[in-house]
Amino acid sequence: MAARSNYRKYKGTSLTNIKSKLCANPELSEAFVNDVIRITGYDIDSEGYLVDPESDPFEPDYILVKNKALRHTNSGVVHSTDLIFDPYNNCLIMEELWKKYLEENHPNVASAQIYANSQSQIPRINTYGYITILFDDGSKIQTANHWKDTTKYLEAFMRMESMTDFMISEVMKPYDDYENYVFKNNLGLEPGSEGKIQ
Repeated sequence: MAARSNYRKYKGTSLTNIKSKLCANPELSEAFVNDVIRITGYDIDSEGYLVDPESDPFEPDYILVKNKALRHTNSGVVHSTDLIFDPYNNCLIMEELWKKYLEENHPNVASAQIYANSQSQIPRINTYGYITILFDDGSKIQTANHWKDTTKYLEAFMRMESMTDFMISEVMKPYDDYENYVFKNNLGLEPGSEGKIQ
């Protein structure tokens, strides 16, 4: 992480109503942002940046992905050092938040891997499947099957936070319903494109 002052000196590159280019369902994307913030314990500061309130209560550190500060805002100056915080539509964001979470909170995790539901299928981005989390002592946790990798990671966060099956299913239901409709009807969500930085 980097201190906030490292990013204030960069000038803005555009003034727009910003959303991820891959955002096909803005309401669901916003709900996902809220769920990620609630589950991870991060916060959005007054300028729209994702911050870690535990780092410093007065001037918390930005959360960075590929050296870019995650910015959640519908309008305003977008700096060259900003990355739109749209975790539902950008798998790279969820993957990096997941790695950071495991490093800081669960060093006893030996591996966390995405698997396809079908054993004959190689998991690619947005393959129907699950995450298996393997601990040093040999124990493991497995998520339910989901289409988008971002929703797989969201459930993995909740499993690691020991949320109940009922709570997890309530949170995951709107995403699963939407994804089942989209993917089963071949409406796309451009599988393979979500890991790209916008």
